[in-house]
Amino acid sequence: MKNALYVFVFCLLSLTGMAQKHKKAKKLTDFSITQTKIVKQKGTQLVVKQVISDARCPVGVDCFWAGEAQVLVSIFQNKKWIDEEILTFSPKKIEENKAWLSKILAIPITKIKSIQLVPYPKDSTKIDPKTYTIKVEINK
Repeated sequence: MKNALYVFVFCLLSLTGMAQKHKKAKKLTDFSITQTKIVKQKGTQLVVKQVISDARCPVGVDCFWAGEAQVLVSIFQNKKWIDEEILTFSPKKIEENKAWLSKILAIPITKIKSIQLVPYPKDSTKIDPKTYTIKVEINK
């Protein structure tokens, strides 16, 4: 009986000693790349520097092809500029843009659901260049 009690206490202590607190994995969430300035941030940041062209087919217009937009994106590492890249937004460049973003931000490409430039043009409406944003949707 005494031996059974010792075995029980030993097992109980072994189980509690083996229990570990698991750190929560950082959850990837949707984000936007805008024209804001880099202020007191660490790590890699992307900023829309300039919309070079936006020849996407506007909503409400019949077009022969979908068109494309080109955006110059600045890359910063710990508030220091390191490079620039021109991203082309067109149906043919979706996977290429996902691969680039995956490489730059160290996000698994399988987690990137979509990358799109907003706002989308509308017939007879001019877009203020300051409102352009790259929306990134992440699979959860």
